Amino acid sequence: MVKYDFDLIVIGSGGAGITAALLGSGLGKKVAMLDRKRFGGECTWTGCVPSKAVIRSARISHYIAEAARYGLTANGKISIGFDGVMKSARGIVDSVYKGESARHFNKMGITAIENADISFSDPHMLKVNGKSMTSQKFMITTGSSPLVPAIEGMDGVDILTNETIFSLNKLPASMIILGAGPIGVEMASALNRFGVRVTLVEMAPVILPREDLEISELLGQSLAREGVAMLTGAAAVRVSGVKKIDLVYKLGGRERKVSAERILVAVGRRPNTGGLALEKAGVEHDRRGIAVNRYLRTSAKNIYAAGDVVGSYQFSHVANYQAITAASNALLPVKRKIFYTHVPWCIFTDPELARSGLTEAEARERHGGVRVYRVPYEGIDRAATDRAQNGLAKFICDRRGMILGIHILGERAGELLHEAHAAKSLGIPLHRLNSVIHAYPTYNDIMRRAAREAYIDKLQRSLIIRLIKLFRKAK
Repeated sequence: MVKYDFDLIVIGSGGAGITAALLGSGLGKKVAMLDRKRFGGECTWTGCVPSKAVIRSARISHYIAEAARYGLTANGKISIGFDGVMKSARGIVDSVYKGESARHFNKMGITAIENADISFSDPHMLKVNGKSMTSQKFMITTGSSPLVPAIEGMDGVDILTNETIFSLNKLPASMIILGAGPIGVEMASALNRFGVRVTLVEMAPVILPREDLEISELLGQSLAREGVAMLTGAAAVRVSGVKKIDLVYKLGGRERKVSAERILVAVGRRPNTGGLALEKAGVEHDRRGIAVNRYLRTSAKNIYAAGDVVGSYQFSHVANYQAITAASNALLPVKRKIFYTHVPWCIFTDPELARSGLTEAEARERHGGVRVYRVPYEGIDRAATDRAQNGLAKFICDRRGMILGIHILGERAGELLHEAHAAKSLGIPLHRLNSVIHAYPTYNDIMRRAAREAYIDKLQRSLIIRLIKLFRKAK
């Protein structure tokens, strides 16, 4: 029997890697976790943590600017010290990193090596800083990086991505954001509130083209009211400039130009597979990432993968789910398949956008007749007290009342999503939530109202009610 140095080596120390390493260690396995950079991954250093910290500061700035709406008077001119904002955000990042450092995991008994040169020699061996390390099983959780499109002149321009924007200490007066996906719209919402003249450039006809059309259009209107300029249906052609960035784009068959001090590229992500010598381990991959089956096993039977590097849904919570599934399958005899039927997410603009399931268009295409229940925020008392009446919640159900899609645009959408998402995941019809007592005044009154509409709808479609209606007509 071959004796290996480790039972499991995890390559990558982001959310998926940390989850896999902790699970393996918790199962009593000898585990190592390696990273070619510092521990913590994209979410800690250049993603979720700094972005949400900056977004929160932008919201506070907006509250101060609109103090009169709350019956308050802000004395004097508001001054935005962006260096202070970034210092605060970096402090939060540092505090999160304390629980994710190599030293922290070494103390826990996990062999942790960061800033390492890592490549496969064969399916059971790695070269790590020139030395060999062997393991029975491997997990690849190397994440993803910003995708920079092959646009003419892009190589000669000092672009920003999510990996570099949080290193800024001074705000530019203006910024072009190329790509109106989640990162693009979140940064547009925040930077605009810091006084940056933002222009969003998106090739699709609407911002957030993968979201429910009604919801993405409402968010676009909200951003426009606050001053964000949006160029949709605009295909970038070329970019140039040093002190001033010029982006030429094609719209309606004509070339036009927009200029700004800086440009942020947020058009997507690419998997981090380079430099690992995956071919020596027999791991198949392409530009979309590492190929895995429903058990998250790669083409090498002892190597699994999870997180952004396998593509699919590039969210930290999905990476966590994948890592638990993959590590369990690697180390335990009982195998579990991965399912993406019930994946929620939230985009942290203001108002927030939260989603689980099918859009209205997708639901109609797949299920034919569907029932859509809309609850505007303007009818919710808590929204009125918070001066947060800009929003809409949509609940899309099939003929039986089972939830197919949930789309919420508004205050606390990310938290509000989960009651309906739990019902959807557990196969509970929307109308059943009508019997649940909801605290007042809360935003969950939205859930109560949607469930009540679904319950009334169900009653009206019941045989007894239809017979009563027929009897009344006959009289």
